[in-house]
Amino acid sequence: MTAAAPFEGPWSWSEPRPSWSAGADGRLELTAPAGSDLYRVPGVREIDAVPGLSRTLDGDFTLSVRVAVAGTRFADAAGLLVHTAGGWAKCCVERAPDGRWSVVTVVSLPDSDEAAGPDLAAPGTELTVVREGRRLAFLHREDPAADHRFLRTLPIADGPLRVSLFAQAPFSDRCTAVFDAPQLSPEPLRDRR
Repeated sequence: MTAAAPFEGPWSWSEPRPSWSAGADGRLELTAPAGSDLYRVPGVREIDAVPGLSRTLDGDFTLSVRVAVAGTRFADAAGLLVHTAGGWAKCCVERAPDGRWSVVTVVSLPDSDEAAGPDLAAPGTELTVVREGRRLAFLHREDPAADHRFLRTLPIADGPLRVSLFAQAPFSDRCTAVFDAPQLSPEPLRDRR
């Protein structure tokens, strides 16, 4: 199924499908069901069931979107997910075990390598993913007028990528996220650091 506005272009739903609504103000609300997650550490936790809105992109690009999360338990999160030829990487606003909110990145090539980034003043920020040739980078900024803050970079193979806006609720009964003001450009954001 193709998603309605505000997300123009060939977006489609991944499984499990979230409940969702799109507003005329350019906002998309997703609610992830209980147990949804994407993580792989053999013998510890292996799950591939994260709902989202996806599309394929080829060549260089910059994708930014404001993400706000309403979650109640550890690992409730939402953000950007990129599937590459070698695995996947996600950057999200996530609730920590002590209740704080931070930006978290997880790279799985194929096993998951997780890194907690900066704490957030509130459960929301602008997340950005940049592809430049064979490099992928994640950035964020809480203040839309501020400069982007670098989070993580990784090498990727040539060819198309599948990008998603996703939400997850690994240990809770649901997690709702609002995605606002998406911007997609065929130009990579320069001076990432």
